[in-house]
Order: sequence, then structure tokens, then C-alpha cells
Amino acid sequence: MMTLEPWQSLLPDSAQQLIHVIGWADTARLINAFGGTTLPMPSGVNAIGRATLAVLAQKMGDEVTEKLAHYYGGAPLYVPRCDAALRRARDNAIISEFETRIRANETATKAVNVLAIQHKLTDRRIWKILKTTPPDDPTPDLFAGFS
Repeated sequence: MMTLEPWQSLLPDSAQQLIHVIGWADTARLINAFGGTTLPMPSGVNAIGRATLAVLAQKMGDEVTEKLAHYYGGAPLYVPRCDAALRRARDNAIISEFETRIRANETATKAVNVLAIQHKLTDRRIWKILKTTPPDDPTPDLFAGFS
């Protein structure tokens, strides 16, 4: 599972709110399990509500489910997919692994082919990712120290 923390600015408000309620790691697990869906969040006062929360607890655990039920109880909870942040995290992982493979004396073509298969992307897409510098990455000051 990829971490989304470095790309917090790319997360929608609903994801930011989830992070506030249950934290980074549990939000990532929730997005991974239920991203793009709306979950009914009953308060758990009747049998149907308790059964619904029990199903969520099987995936997320009792503590997380209790926090979600307390915060969202009675209102539906939309779990965003966070595509932009996930894509940025994936692309960053691809660039990092490519650099590691090149340092290990693997050819660029072989590294790209392995990454394409590993990430279920085309080799053309991998090359495009490698040629693109993400706009959120800071450009180093080339003239630092020359004042």
C-alpha cells in the first residue's frame, strides 16, 4: 500500500476530514478497501445498524469503526478514491525504483519492461512517467551558496 502523506494537497476535502478522524494509516486502508463508494454509517442503536457496523469492523477493526460511527453516525460516508494522490504516489514509486535499478547496472529498457509488468502499465506510459517531473516536487536551487 502506498503512502499518500506527501501528496496531502492533492487529497479531496472528504479525505482530509477522514485523516482528521481516523489518521493517515487507517484512512489509506479505508480508501484501499472502499474508495469510490458511499457507506451507510448508522449510529448503531438498532439491530440493522449494529449489523452494518459489524461488517465494517471486519475490514477496519473495532476502534476505527467506533470512531467513524461516532463522527459520521446517521449520515452516509463517501469514501473518495483519491486518484490524483494515488497516481502521484505510484509515479513517484516508479521513478524511485527505476533509479534503483539503473544504479544496480540494469539497462533502462529492462527496468522499464519490469516496471510496466509490475504496475500493469505499458512501457510507453512508464517512459512518459520517467520523463515527467511532478509539479509538486521542489526544484533545487542550482545557485545556492553563490551569492
